[in-house]
Amino acid sequence: MERTRMTRLLAILILLLAGLSPIPSLAAQPSKPARTARESTLDDPHRGKSLQLLQEQVVRQQQQIDQLRAALDEQKRLLELIVRSLPPAKVESLQSATSVTAAAGRATAFTFESVSSAGTTADSLGETHPAAEQEIKQQADSLAQKVDEALKNLGGFRFSGDFRFRADAQLRSSNEVAGPLQNLRSRYRLRLNVDKQWDPSFRFHMQLSTGPMNNAITNDQDFGGIVAKHSFSVAEAYIAFLPSSKFEMRGGRMEEAFADNMRFLWDDDVRFNGFQQSLTLPVRSQVIKSVEFRMGEYFLSNPNVVILAAGSPFVTAGFQPGTKVRDTLLFHPGLIMKGDLSNRWNHQFSGDIQIYRNPNEIQLASTVNGFPVLVSNTLGIALSGPLGGTGNATTTAGGAIYSAPHFQIARLVYRLENKGVKIGDREVPWWLDFQVARNMGTRKLRDAVMASANLGTVKGPRDVRFLYQFAIKDANSLISQFTDDDLGTGSGVNISVHAFRFDLGLTRFLQWQNLLFVQNERRSSNPAEQLFVPLQRGARTTFRYLGQLNFTF
Repeated sequence: MERTRMTRLLAILILLLAGLSPIPSLAAQPSKPARTARESTLDDPHRGKSLQLLQEQVVRQQQQIDQLRAALDEQKRLLELIVRSLPPAKVESLQSATSVTAAAGRATAFTFESVSSAGTTADSLGETHPAAEQEIKQQADSLAQKVDEALKNLGGFRFSGDFRFRADAQLRSSNEVAGPLQNLRSRYRLRLNVDKQWDPSFRFHMQLSTGPMNNAITNDQDFGGIVAKHSFSVAEAYIAFLPSSKFEMRGGRMEEAFADNMRFLWDDDVRFNGFQQSLTLPVRSQVIKSVEFRMGEYFLSNPNVVILAAGSPFVTAGFQPGTKVRDTLLFHPGLIMKGDLSNRWNHQFSGDIQIYRNPNEIQLASTVNGFPVLVSNTLGIALSGPLGGTGNATTTAGGAIYSAPHFQIARLVYRLENKGVKIGDREVPWWLDFQVARNMGTRKLRDAVMASANLGTVKGPRDVRFLYQFAIKDANSLISQFTDDDLGTGSGVNISVHAFRFDLGLTRFLQWQNLLFVQNERRSSNPAEQLFVPLQRGARTTFRYLGQLNFTF
């Protein structure tokens, strides 16, 4: 509450410094000539008492205004001294931020005048004052929000981020197939975003985040390491070029072009290095309004091996001695079509294909011998262990060669959305989402599917969200190192999972989120087919619960 009052006071200070008209005196107001205050009092003692209390309140308000004006004069003098010492570019930025609130300020000044004139008689005071007070409060809240936005935009750089505090429970009892799992821990994730719009055509974005460096599918940091400090590294950094409203190009480190935060294709923390392009074209149709073409080209490795030595770790990934070891790349083209079915219904259809070159290097980076030559040398530091997220079938137990000869993954997505159903006094949106994928580069264990149903969205206090998902991901369907590690605890693929989620808005910047995953494995290892999976069918059910507070700023 105290912070809100300070923010409102700061908003009013900025308005007055922006050159707004002075607040008129609330005390010096003419009364009606026809009836004096004494006559009104004699006719209606209660009305006279109300008028007396209101007059006392006006006097107190006038004293506060006089004190505020004195403080403003001093602040104005200090600000003028500061502005004289600033460079011209900084002065221009401050003037721009101030002008954003000028119109709202004039409305606020007008409201003060309305409040003053509302005190002419007991009749008008009794009816107008509460409404005027409410209007002042609403405009002050709006102005405080604009001040907060202006404070975030410093020198053209916009800052935002989030902090997530999580309780993570992973539980599985043991049997002859797999051992026990009991990992109860606290974790946190801190992310800071910096954005800069140079002009309408160029935009820069950067994100710093916590998280272990040898795990690409999480930014969470465990409570551990005694009292050692945790790392804070570059999670995203790219430049976007927008020559028109329909076309955009990006280069750097970024979310994948078709990332949708659905835990199916990608983990929501994985980022790729490379380039993206998108082109949106309008369509004159009642069902389809636009078609967006997307393309991503990502560089996953740079071995820099011209002639492979016989003892190199790359030999274990299927590369021949004496040959050049080429990069691992991902090409991802596709399209998204959006349209309306009615004024309350809309839908979206997506189709894309992922084409990997030399995917075995991804699995090699997840082995003890492979990560020093594929990851550590690129980062310039020696990691403590290989990349995580394994789960695909390999030709040998714990080996570096995938059972699937190729990964050429075709995917189709359909989403149906409704703007909302009436629940109590709230309009609650809901949607259904269906995704299917098939790895065309193999003939077995190649399919993945997911169905999701969502009710509600969280935008403010007391908002709720319910989500249910069912997913199947076979052992050769997707790259386990990139897909979600919460839906697939201990194995990103070769799983079937029921997922439940409940979110509750506590404030406009704070959510309480609860996620439960019930996971079972689908296939066992088969040495006769040279098929080995790290977590086999027959293992006891794995339960995972995530309870977290998510702050945004």
